[in-house]
Amino acid sequence: MVLTVAALRTELLFAPRPRAPLGVGEAAAHRLAELLDRKSPAGVLVIGFCGATRGNLPPGALLIAERIGDVLMPAELVVRAKEALPEAKVGPLAQVESPAAPAGKARLSPDALAVDMESEALAAELSARGTPFLILRCVLDALWEDLSRGPRPRWAGRALGCARRLGRAARVLVSVLEGVRT
Repeated sequence: MVLTVAALRTELLFAPRPRAPLGVGEAAAHRLAELLDRKSPAGVLVIGFCGATRGNLPPGALLIAERIGDVLMPAELVVRAKEALPEAKVGPLAQVESPAAPAGKARLSPDALAVDMESEALAAELSARGTPFLILRCVLDALWEDLSRGPRPRWAGRALGCARRLGRAARVLVSVLEGVRT
């Protein structure tokens, strides 16, 4: 069984089951650890929204993490994921403590394709346990967009569209993780 996790329930709307919302930030890693202690998944797929740090990543773009902070993703899984989702960009992500403003995202662009608030903590937990995993993100806010500004309906509609994209891509990547021999 491959477990799909995300910070928010919205991110999991169209994701394959079993799935679990973990909340945002560092606390998500503690919730993941508790969940992994109760269940023993064959793999974990981390999905969710992110903010682009580069101008060539529009809203709705799919990203597969190859590194976040000091944590490298399992290289063979990243290669298989890219083959299964050729439209996705592959690269490093950065973890931030709160939604990043455009200038903050731009400063991170040399080191990361996008930012989110929990991937590094989750990757560290999964890596330490030796659990096969992948991280899939969908760009919610482009480089020069600020989530704290603008009408809520705009972000809600975009979040729903990103959740649909995540759900379709998650089904593909769950099959990649199911193919891992432990």
